[in-house]
Amino acid sequence: MNTAMFLQTMLEVLKYDSKFKDKKSGLLPILRRAKINNLPQWEFVRGGRSGQRYENVELRVPVPLLDEANAAFDDLYELIEYVYEESDDYGLGGVSICPQILSPDQVEYKEHDVVFTEIQETIIQGIRDAKYTIWAAVAWLSNQAIIDELLAKKKQGVHVRLIISEESSNRPFYQQLSENFDLMLIPHHGWDDWNRMHDKFCIIDFEYVMHGSYNWTKAANYNDETLATALDRDFVKKFSDEFIRLYGMGRRV
Repeated sequence: MNTAMFLQTMLEVLKYDSKFKDKKSGLLPILRRAKINNLPQWEFVRGGRSGQRYENVELRVPVPLLDEANAAFDDLYELIEYVYEESDDYGLGGVSICPQILSPDQVEYKEHDVVFTEIQETIIQGIRDAKYTIWAAVAWLSNQAIIDELLAKKKQGVHVRLIISEESSNRPFYQQLSENFDLMLIPHHGWDDWNRMHDKFCIIDFEYVMHGSYNWTKAANYNDETLATALDRDFVKKFSDEFIRLYGMGRRV
């Protein structure tokens, strides 16, 4: 079996064969990052051609996709069985899903840190390092020094998207923020409007996140605050998913 062509054929089937149209969206992300191994067996195919042996198909997927692949095992098996072409030498045996072995160049560098002093300076440096996107969800945003850094990045072409809580102390900044950035306000909610968006995190280029107790206000510089930072894509993805959820709850000024 030419494993590369077998995998490519499965991808093409998912794209164009209506038999799998309802399974396309679930299986494509798995197979696009998967690898196929064919494992010839010694056992002869029962009722098969003379001398024909079984050949197992091993689907190796990246570790973060293992749960999705295992949940979709029946659909993957159906697709593999549908595409598989037996030969005089081999017929389809078993199908297994296994983790994809990492190569040295696939090991991602990760770094986590936490600071308790000079937090404003750390946030400003993170903003200055942005090349493409800045997504910030901060309950209170009234620190003009940080806003000026965001404005500078916007002038450089960086996409800045902000989510803030609908608070009286934020209100004087509504116009400036809404005129310059993609801004969403999160109203108070819950029983008697007691609940509010209380997050404080900032995502830089979907690779780096700053989060903690520190609000983007001048007063926060005089408090005992915490700012954790992470260069970790899997970690950042979770914050990005939460940002999207919050964004959907917001309203524009």
